[in-house]
Amino acid sequence: MEGIVMNEISKQRLKQAAENLKIFSFLNIRAAAVTGSAAKGYADENSDIDTIVMLNKNMSQAEFDKIVNDAKTSGGDFYHGSADEGFAVYYYIDGVRCDFGFGHYSETETLINEMISTPEADPVKHLMISGLVDGYIIKDNNWLAPLIKKAEEGYPKELQVLLVNHYKKFHPEWAVEKMTVGRNDILYYYESLVEMTGNMIGILCGLNKFYHPGKLKGVEHTISRMHINPENFVNRYNYVLTAEKKAALKEIFSLVRETFDLIDKNLPEVSTKRSREVLEMVLKK
Repeated sequence: MEGIVMNEISKQRLKQAAENLKIFSFLNIRAAAVTGSAAKGYADENSDIDTIVMLNKNMSQAEFDKIVNDAKTSGGDFYHGSADEGFAVYYYIDGVRCDFGFGHYSETETLINEMISTPEADPVKHLMISGLVDGYIIKDNNWLAPLIKKAEEGYPKELQVLLVNHYKKFHPEWAVEKMTVGRNDILYYYESLVEMTGNMIGILCGLNKFYHPGKLKGVEHTISRMHINPENFVNRYNYVLTAEKKAALKEIFSLVRETFDLIDKNLPEVSTKRSREVLEMVLKK
């Protein structure tokens, strides 16, 4: 990524990631990229190294067995998959956990091309694409970089609309208050706050033409690059998670309404009318 500021641990992790590829010198590798905190520049001493390895051809069963056995010998293990379909393992190398995902390069091409031509809200697919968009290439043959550029520049309006519609679903304000604070249901209260925050982040991804990061872990990095979001968004949702409950609910629903305003302003193709009506519904007595 251009313009990113790397801390020293991230630089060390990226250097180690490039060295790690030598372990797989027997494979026909087309490209490889580091994803996660190391690629984004904010890794710390507890950060692992996540590497996607894209192959020119599927590996043999013997190659697969070697990788799995070597992973287990290092103290790591096999996650899932197969030699034919692609798979994931993790190693421990020089005291650092190193996760590797292996697959044929055509799977990555298909993933990006299909997301552009036939948009989906599938969080797993978005996680994979956003990982590459935010990733750090450690091996390429002028194939991966242009493909990532295509994913960014080819982001369709249909995907914006799809994501915003998918995430603009919120419960009525009264219902959340009565069923959480009113019932002193603490777990449901925090679940509701996190769900609403996650939905707003999903909407903002669509408005900003971002692929969804697929999870909330490390999402502040994504938000920091957004040009469209509620004022002081990160500080305000952090406040919501620590404030007195009634004040927190008032603030988060203010954020939801401001997010609806951003939809109206930046993506008028999506109507917020029904979502606003649901938000304002009151209990019939």
